[in-house]
Amino acid sequence: MAEPSAKNLLELLERSGIAEKAILKGALNSLSEKAAGRVVGTNELSSHLIQSGVITQWHADKLLAGKYKGFFLDKYKLLGHLGTGGMSSVYLAEAKNTGQKRAIKVLPKKKVSDKSYLDRFYREGKAAASLNHPNIVRIYDINNSGDTHYMVMEYVQGADLYERVKESGPMGIEDSVDAIIQAANGLHHAHQTKMVHRDVKPANLLRTDSGNVKLLDMGLALFNQEGEESLTVLYNEKVMGTADYLSPEQAVNSHTVDHRADIYSLGCTLYFLLTGRPPFDKGTLAQRIAMHQTQEPDSLAKLRPECPQRLVDICNRMMRKKPEDRYADCMEIVAELEDFQVRFADGTLPVHEPTEETSDSTGNAETPADAEPSNSEQQELNVPPLTGGSDSGFTSTLPIRPTTGPIKAPKIRRKKRKSVPAWLVPTLILLMIAILVGVLLVVAQAVA
Repeated sequence: MAEPSAKNLLELLERSGIAEKAILKGALNSLSEKAAGRVVGTNELSSHLIQSGVITQWHADKLLAGKYKGFFLDKYKLLGHLGTGGMSSVYLAEAKNTGQKRAIKVLPKKKVSDKSYLDRFYREGKAAASLNHPNIVRIYDINNSGDTHYMVMEYVQGADLYERVKESGPMGIEDSVDAIIQAANGLHHAHQTKMVHRDVKPANLLRTDSGNVKLLDMGLALFNQEGEESLTVLYNEKVMGTADYLSPEQAVNSHTVDHRADIYSLGCTLYFLLTGRPPFDKGTLAQRIAMHQTQEPDSLAKLRPECPQRLVDICNRMMRKKPEDRYADCMEIVAELEDFQVRFADGTLPVHEPTEETSDSTGNAETPADAEPSNSEQQELNVPPLTGGSDSGFTSTLPIRPTTGPIKAPKIRRKKRKSVPAWLVPTLILLMIAILVGVLLVVAQAVA
């Protein structure tokens, strides 16, 4: 379709109802004064209306394409398209009565006939609307206008952490830790209501211009309440979540996971913030899911050498394969990371710190490197199997004592041989000669 003229653009704008007549008239008067009698083109007109705040760029694109419908949804005026997710599109909107900005998630009309998606959409609204926490995006309303079903959410002005890392590279250690602390606080609030997010990832963490991090998209939330039937089970849906951040148990059965699945995904998110890549970023979707179940990712300490070992240990524990080996809840993570923040800020936290296997629960080494341990404090070193491979069952443990100096080879003490008397050898020789002579005489007499 050909681009409309400036006159046609104004006609479409008036028919759309986007702009109030008084505001539009004021903007046109200022443009007329600026033009000083010359003819104004379509591009100049649209640019002036955008700069004057009469319309948005999204409005202009639609109008220039000849479209003038679809800019309102009940009491909200749509201002722009923010993005499209797995089961919805999100728009920036303005309440007609208050002028407040809101994000509106709209379910595609082709999904309305799918009872599974429609039920999940309303279940999401019901669940998320009950949450009220500064680190979770608020849900204000869920409704429909005819066959258009939508959800009204808090509008967060900022970027998600995935886009931030992709544009600017890995985040600083302090910023990464702060973001995970805020996300963990929000998750803990959700977990207290027996809700599991199941899709924690950098793209679902929004950071405002003031630095506040908010958890987005409870669309995959799973209730553990008695009597609640899982919609994903009811409609035989496949594995839900995002492969790069999916816990091993969620890949096996996404309907029986608990809050520790979110802890695993949050650990993968921390790994991404610090390295710029998820734990496993190679292979097909199925291969990456299998890697989460069977392999350990590249060492965080190797990819980010300046990262203190304490933080490496925290991230590793969050990503343990078995849920019971992870932190018990998100508040344990918050406590660990807040303690890390203090020690990292005051410079008392070295880069190379003892790993968690040789540290107590606070991260302090059991035995200082420059101290001489007692026999009761000696540790055991697990030695890899000597024969038969990893399944042979043969392992050896040897006591090891920390030392600050070079390791010296042990001295070998040899037993001294007792000295032989000098007279013994000649005597034995003479004795043998005598025996030999005697034998010869006996033989000679026998022959004679």
